[in-house]
Amino acid sequence: MNLLPKSVNRRRHWFNEQNFLSKLARNALRLGKPVAVQLYTLYLLFKSPETPLRSKMLILGALVYFISPIDLIPDFLGPFGFTDDIAVITMVCRQLQATITPSLKAQAQAAIARFFSQ
Repeated sequence: MNLLPKSVNRRRHWFNEQNFLSKLARNALRLGKPVAVQLYTLYLLFKSPETPLRSKMLILGALVYFISPIDLIPDFLGPFGFTDDIAVITMVCRQLQATITPSLKAQAQAAIARFFSQ
């Protein structure tokens, strides 16, 4: 049973894991290491089977907002383009702070470190 409206189902091809990881890789340096780590931490938390459904819905909202081409502030506006995305990501991370384990954060930091190794 599919719970998404038909209009979302038709556009779901850009709501996928590959698009998220691709956009994160393309924009990691522009976002900065702390934000990239937060994003990847949310991604890992979303994939975890132990994460409660309510938390997954919050995470999904933040990740979809990040990959969505429709933003409050368009991403192509240089340094200001990701301001709204960063606000949403930070808000969700703070709400789920108790759920984020040190090992999960370390895993995200290790994955993101390859973009900032230079």
